[in-house]
This record gives sequence, structure tokens and C-alpha cells, in this order.
Amino acid sequence: MAEPMSRRTLLKGLGVTLALPFLDAMLSRSALAGEADKYPRRFLTVGTEGGIWTGEDGFFPYAQGLDVERAKNWGRKGILPGGHVADTGPNFKLTSTLEPLAEHRKDILLLSGLHHKNDAVPSPAFNAHGQDLGTLLTGCNVSGTPGVSVKNSISLDQYIAEKIGHHTRVPSLALTVGDSSYNTKEATALGYMGFLSYDADGYALPTEGEAAQLFDRLFTDGSPRQSGERERQRQQQKSILDSVLSDIKRLNQRVAAPDRVKLDEYFTNIRELENRIERAKKWEKVPINLPPGTKRPPEAKRKGGVYLGDGSPRVEQMRQMIDTLVLTLQTDVTRIATLRLGGYYGKFSFLGFPEEAHAVYAHNGGAPAKVAGAKAIDRLHVEQFAYLISRMKSIKEGGKTLFDNSILLYAGGLTNGPAPKVHGTNIAFDAHGQFNTPVMLAGGGGRLKTGQHLNFDHGTPLANLFVNILEGMGLPDEQFVDSKGPLPGLA
Repeated sequence: MAEPMSRRTLLKGLGVTLALPFLDAMLSRSALAGEADKYPRRFLTVGTEGGIWTGEDGFFPYAQGLDVERAKNWGRKGILPGGHVADTGPNFKLTSTLEPLAEHRKDILLLSGLHHKNDAVPSPAFNAHGQDLGTLLTGCNVSGTPGVSVKNSISLDQYIAEKIGHHTRVPSLALTVGDSSYNTKEATALGYMGFLSYDADGYALPTEGEAAQLFDRLFTDGSPRQSGERERQRQQQKSILDSVLSDIKRLNQRVAAPDRVKLDEYFTNIRELENRIERAKKWEKVPINLPPGTKRPPEAKRKGGVYLGDGSPRVEQMRQMIDTLVLTLQTDVTRIATLRLGGYYGKFSFLGFPEEAHAVYAHNGGAPAKVAGAKAIDRLHVEQFAYLISRMKSIKEGGKTLFDNSILLYAGGLTNGPAPKVHGTNIAFDAHGQFNTPVMLAGGGGRLKTGQHLNFDHGTPLANLFVNILEGMGLPDEQFVDSKGPLPGLA
């Protein structure tokens, strides 16, 4: 048997450096025989801002609904805020928010009752809006450093990147969709909060917000010569693959039939993604000829993440970013990434909910019409997570898939739903809270007991889940923030 092909094999042409997906030809004889799993493990976090509706028919499935008496004793025996009783086990009912994950229900793991205790520590610098996703992966008391108004700590993704990031060209990626979110003024005035990824000093990592820019960063080395040639190729409507055709032909002769199929799928995906990005750019420049006598409204500007028109362009932007992210994982450019999908900001008229999303749907007070808008927005984001899972499942790696070799965390930094308190005979609905954190895992390749909903007593550290994730990433016996050990029932 010939020597395995290097995993760092690149195809180089004028204006392009193209990484390859994992191929069987890169594995040793023992790996091919199943002696060991040689494919790398990845960790992705997808976060949504502004909260997630956790009331009836929301993020968590319930066996029983609101109940004032139960609500007084929430936090134990499966009773959640508002007196809901968690619908746990493998036969949990999919709520309307979770329905987009129906075909993947055996691959997801819902976890209710978890939270970071430090999130309850009041901050003199900002309210829950400003904190939001900022402590989701850190669990830090951001006001606990003497003499400093706000100081975060290292996030879980960066902690893992410090351990394994040296194996890849890019240790980690911090991605967002479009511009900053609704909480920009509160969250980022001090340069700390509202993001997902934080370095060892607690500073937020710069994020990449445009799929086209990330795509160029992935497939070029950034030199002026390559950048100039890449732009000329764009103008001539050429694919980056055209620059490496001869190398592709030689590579196809070198590998076996299964790898040729994998390469063909990979190159097809790249061409399709290129075409979609180019189509989007072309439409941006196409003028609209209005009928005589009509007035064209002022051109809408994207500001603070607000999308043009009815808000629907956000969907294609999310899909483009997800597709580009999957390519970075497939080519082993990185194994660690965070993706901020956005949240209750901008317009959602295309979903049938035209009001200002954050003021009306996040701050819904439990009003049914407003809750309907919240659930529609949450469902939209879950749809993108389902799309990410499907894309990762479509990429084969040996006898498994890219999805099998990854752990995906989907979560919100805030809860929108029943509050952990009762006012007389009424259930309270706070706009935001950091309790019963909306959390879901997916993937794990058999290292996680997915296909179930597990509930934990209030007070169980969310950081315990991070210990499970660290173990799943091949980093056993680790401790993170205030963790007390791994959560039971996950492995």
C-alpha cells in the first residue's frame, strides 16, 4: 500500500490555494481497517441573541403547562419556571420551535434546568441585554474583578482551541451573520459583551460577518498577487477551480473511486457556493425600474444588523455563512468555530410579523399574539441549525460523516418566557432572564446519548455540560469555571 497522502495537501493555482477534504488516501492502513478513528473532532457553537421563548410550545417540550402552585416550587423534579413539567426522555414531543429538527431528532439532546450562577450577579455596567451571549461560553462573573467594571474570561471554544488549535491552519473561527445585533450599544460600549468567543484575557475576538469575505480568506493566501488575480477571475466569471484543473485530474488518478466521488461532491459544493455568492453580488447592482408616477423609497441602509426590505435576505446570508463554515471544517482549515446567527433585531415581515422584533416579540409579556412572533423567529433560527446538520451529514468521512465527528452546541444567552417567581395568583413573564438556559447538543458520533430530553435541578452548573463537551473532544478530566464534574446521562 502506498504511503498515505498528507492531510496538508493543497492545490495551488494562480490566485488560489485550495485545501482538500479528508480522503481515505490520507489514512493509514490501520485507520482504514477500523483500528482507530483518525478523523478529527470538531466543536461548533451556534448562538442566537435576544433570548429564546421557553414558554408553552417553545424551546423545551412540556408534559404539563402553566400552574401557579407548581410554579412556587419550581426547580426540582422536572418542574420548570411557570410550573411547567418537563417532557423528558426519548419520546418527548417536538414543539413548533423544534419541528424543523424532526428528521434529526435522534441526533439532538435537549437539556433543561441548567444555568450559570454568575449570570445572577448584577452588573453596574449593563443589564441582561448587554450580557446576553457574552457569558454563555465563559460562565464568568464579569463584575467580579476589583477595580474593573467589566472583565470576561476565556470562552469554551477558545479553551479548546488552545489545546488543539495548533493542528489546523486557523485555530478557530468567530463568525456572525451580517452586522452586530440589537444589543450593540449596551453590549459593546466597553468592548467586551454580546459576543461568543473570548480570549484568555477576556477580550472578544473579532468576528467575520460576510460569507464572501470568509470564502476569500479560506481559498486565498491573502497576498496582493493572489487577491488581484482572484478579483480578475471574478470579473471573468471563472471558478477558483479552473486554476487547479490539472492538479485535480492528477489527484483523481491517484485516489480510489470512493475518494473521487468525495472530491467531486466537494468541488461541486464549492462551485455552487461561488455561484450563489456571485448571484447575490450581481443582484445588489441591478437597478429597479419603477412604473411612471411612482416614487422610489429611500434606499434602506443596513445599520446595527437591520436587513433590507422585509428582512428575508437574512435567510440566504445565514445559509451562505453556514455553507462556507462547513467547507472550512471539511478541509480541516479549522476544527473550532462559533456562529452568531442573530436574534430579535431587524425586520421579520416576511414571517408575517412586522413589528419591531425586540420590543414586541422578545418583550411579549406572555401575550399570545406576541408570543406567536417570538416562536416564529426562534423557529427560523432552528431551521438554520437543522440546515447545518443536514449539510454536515452529507459529507462522508470514512464510515461516518462530518456531523458524526463533530459536537454542535445550540443555545441562547437569555430566556424569554415564564419567570422563576409568582405575583399573587399570576405567572410572571420577564422579558429576559439567565436561568433555565436554552441549550441543545447534537452530533458526537455515539459519544453522546442523543435523541432525548434531560432535565436537571435548578442550580446545576451549565459548566458541567462543558466538561462533557471537553471529554467528547478528547480532553478528559478537565474542569471549567464552576463545574462540578460531567452531567450524568449524556454518555
